[in-house]
Amino acid sequence: MRLITLTLLFLPLFAQGQSLPIDFESDLISSDFVDFDGGEGSVVANPLSDAVNTSEKVGKIVRDGGAIWAGSKIPLDVNLDFSLNNTIVMKVFTTAPVGTIVKFKLEGSGQTERDAKTTVTNAWEELKWDFTGTPNNLNELVFMFDFGSTGNGAESSTFYFDDVKQEYGGAQIDLPVNFESSTVNYSMSDFGGNESELTEDPFNPGNKVIKVIKTDLAATWAGTTIGTPAGFTTNIPLSMTTSKMTVKVWSPEAGTPIRLKVEDSDDPTHTCETETNTTVSGGWETLEFDFTNQAPGTELLSIGLGMGWTYNMASIFFNFGTEGAVAGEQTYYFDDVQFGDLQSNTTQVVADRLLVYPNPSEDQWRIYSEQFEIEQIEIYNSKGQQLLVQRPNARTFNVDASSFTPGVYFAKITTASQTQSFKLLKN
Repeated sequence: MRLITLTLLFLPLFAQGQSLPIDFESDLISSDFVDFDGGEGSVVANPLSDAVNTSEKVGKIVRDGGAIWAGSKIPLDVNLDFSLNNTIVMKVFTTAPVGTIVKFKLEGSGQTERDAKTTVTNAWEELKWDFTGTPNNLNELVFMFDFGSTGNGAESSTFYFDDVKQEYGGAQIDLPVNFESSTVNYSMSDFGGNESELTEDPFNPGNKVIKVIKTDLAATWAGTTIGTPAGFTTNIPLSMTTSKMTVKVWSPEAGTPIRLKVEDSDDPTHTCETETNTTVSGGWETLEFDFTNQAPGTELLSIGLGMGWTYNMASIFFNFGTEGAVAGEQTYYFDDVQFGDLQSNTTQVVADRLLVYPNPSEDQWRIYSEQFEIEQIEIYNSKGQQLLVQRPNARTFNVDASSFTPGVYFAKITTASQTQSFKLLKN
């Protein structure tokens, strides 16, 4: 009898597993939260029903003392899979100031984390965290609101959240990058005090660019990774004879040092860095970066290639080596990130740009070639079996996928300038 009593006493210590989406309306209860270091999670009534969130019940976390990372987490029944739905979205309500950091961390057989900032106060909003390329070995959702500060239990240290789910956030970024596609995920990854966003070119309406603010709190090494931590879809084909990339930049001052770094998204110790200076003040120019001319104190390209390193991610650093506190807050822009040298990237087309959308799709994929007619389209299943061959001889073609079973397929698309492969997803 005593053994049974002890067993029952210990049962509540083990949280019930959940799965996404989570809306707090049915299965999940307050005891399913696992609190840590000064955070306390519970399920409560919605404090404000508005156009963004009309739910009756929501999650709530109060931070009162403890650590700057205080929060709570929810274990899941199964590992998360980001191969298709690569973002997590969640509705958030707080009276804390605009710009409050909401850190979303995933744990399990490993860990990874992303940050988002609130854009409203005293109202619901939907925030997004991009986890493109994250391995499927994580099964715990960790919520850390107002990360970096110590909570005091007050209203501004109280956070409500709801409707936690996965969504498709766009195709993984790849070179060349021009920020114009509606189907590509152009999320950037800032570090060291940078703040970036996709925006319209203020000097050329209709053109999309990335705006980077190096804040007055930025470190000397503040930068922006071009894309998510998963990097580009394909490796950058660097060699000792083809060692250059170009980036179009706008800087408020001539002579500003701009550094470009390439690395392996799976191993951050495999890097190569190079640097050049702007020559134009308050205007656009295309800068060439030669990775055989490595920055002082960084690894030689020849050494990395000799050890078999590959590079599939790039980060850009504006006014490298100067703190934001010294330079003051400065705004920069960049666009047209390409592999190749300045002459080839400004005088000739390196490759035709192909788009496939929507992807994933329920009934058809639309294939668009920016410059040349599509000569041939081949569709294969995941076993490598050819399912379809079409020769449209047109710049646009629709592939009928209505008869395909849900899953992963591959398209091999040929134009006069190139043959390119795409992974297709059928819902």
